[in-house]
Amino acid sequence: MKVYYILGIDISKDKFDVCLRHPGQDHLLAQHQFPNRPAGFKQLQRWLRKHGVTHVHACMEATSRYGEALALFLHQQEQQVSVVNPRRIRKYADSLLVRTQHDALDADIIARFCATQKPRLWTPAPPEVRQLQDLTRLRQFMVSQCTRLQNRLHTESKTLARLLRRHIRQLDRTVEEIEAAITTFLQDHDELNQQVALVDTITGIGPITAAVAVAELPPPGQLEHAGQAVALAGLDPRKKDSGKSIRGVAHVSKMGSRPLRAALYMAAVAASRSNPIIRAQTQRLRARGKNGKTVICAAMRKLVRLIYGVLKHRQAFDPKYQGLNRAVPCAEAEASGDGGRQPAIAPPPVAAA
Repeated sequence: MKVYYILGIDISKDKFDVCLRHPGQDHLLAQHQFPNRPAGFKQLQRWLRKHGVTHVHACMEATSRYGEALALFLHQQEQQVSVVNPRRIRKYADSLLVRTQHDALDADIIARFCATQKPRLWTPAPPEVRQLQDLTRLRQFMVSQCTRLQNRLHTESKTLARLLRRHIRQLDRTVEEIEAAITTFLQDHDELNQQVALVDTITGIGPITAAVAVAELPPPGQLEHAGQAVALAGLDPRKKDSGKSIRGVAHVSKMGSRPLRAALYMAAVAASRSNPIIRAQTQRLRARGKNGKTVICAAMRKLVRLIYGVLKHRQAFDPKYQGLNRAVPCAEAEASGDGGRQPAIAPPPVAAA
């Protein structure tokens, strides 16, 4: 029987601290620090062998992208890996009344969290999905930079405004190059191309937003229901009620993919006008006096459910579908726009209703 030692990992940009604990005993075995690069991963492997450890359950926080390479390395070495929300670690540390914070202590807290809470294991996305995610996230970053510069134009002098416009044009060209790369990439990967084309049939969603959704959401086969997809997008409602005096207003949790929420926002605005299902929902909510932000969040949630539906059933969107979840699959629907830039993507296969 394999014995999995507990390995807590505190990740930062240039280094990572580790804490090794015995799975059945509450005591620390060893701590060390390694550079956060492939050579450091090999050093970690040798360090574990030096301590007679062959199998570990490694746990780390989901801190930007600093830990992805290490998590992938450990997974390829057939080790158990968990990547958890940093809020869980912070709340666990608070429950232990921890008053200080430094990297070595954080690694120990993560190891104790792993030993007691036994978080679920992490499975990396396929390489092609990670590549698509890299492309779509880079495009979002470039677009956000372009937007920030455009917002500064009206406050700058003529000389500076001229320089800003030049830089904006350069960013626009870069965005176009990234979109062309996305198109080429999808054409080389038929399965992803079909998934993106299916999502693109949802009125209000364009090819770029469809590519973001496919890159950020796990395959529908890994989810039990559409509500899990909503939660992974960080659009699930969060409300606090306590006793008779506290009646909190519900907000979205935002404990999910920020790039997906950013992509869905403008899609929800377009869908509230052009998608008959979401337009009807929007009209109902406005008739009940809901504000604009609430209406858009509801539209974003509905879009995620529709995305889950077309991908799960592998059929195109049909606004007239009357299924249990109204998350529609059928063959006839027109692809909608995405605010300008749209790479050409192959149409989805025709499916019978």
